[in-house]
Amino acid sequence: MPDHENRTRQGLAAALRALLRQRPLDQLRVRELTERCGLRRQSFYYHFKDVYDLFTWSAQQERTLLLGHLADCLTWRQALLDLLGRIEEERAFYQAMLEHSGQAGLGKMIPLEEALEAVQSYYRSRCGTPADRLAEERDLRYGRALLLSLLEGWVRGGTAMSPEELADALELAAERSAAGAVWQTLQERGGWNQAL
Repeated sequence: MPDHENRTRQGLAAALRALLRQRPLDQLRVRELTERCGLRRQSFYYHFKDVYDLFTWSAQQERTLLLGHLADCLTWRQALLDLLGRIEEERAFYQAMLEHSGQAGLGKMIPLEEALEAVQSYYRSRCGTPADRLAEERDLRYGRALLLSLLEGWVRGGTAMSPEELADALELAAERSAAGAVWQTLQERGGWNQAL
C-alpha cells in the first residue's frame, strides 16, 4: 500500500478514536471523520465502505500493535501491564468494540492466547516440566475465559482498579491457585505430612 494511502487510513483511524471519546460508534458519520482529516468524502469511500469498515480495520491494526508489544515484553507481568496500559489509554475504542461485537470481538482483538502461551512456555521451561498438550490447551481455554471476563468488566468501568492493581490481583490469584494445586497434589500423594 502506498505511503499516502496508509497515512489517509491512519488519519481516519485517529479521527475515529478521537470521536469515540465523545460519542458511541453508531452515532459517528463519515462527514465528521473526513472534516477532521481535511479529506473529501470520496477519499473515505476509496478506502472504506462505511464507518464500521473503518472500525474493523482499526481493530485489526490494534491487534497487530498489541502483538508487537507482546513480542517486546520479557515477562508476563510486563505484557499484562502493557496491555492494560494500552486499554486504559484507548478505553473508548475498547468500549466501542464491546458494544459493537461483544466479548467475542474483544477476544479477537486482544491476543490473549499468545500471551497465555508465552506464560505457559516460560514457566514450563523454568520448572523443567515436559509439555502436556491437552492440559495446556485446557488451561488456555480457562485462562482466556477468565482474563476476557476480567478485561470486559475493567473496560466497561465496573472494576475501579489501576493497571498495576489489576495485575497485582491477577498475580495473587495465580499464586493462590498454584499453592492450592501443590497442596492438593501433596495431600493426594500422602506427602503433605512430610512437606510440613
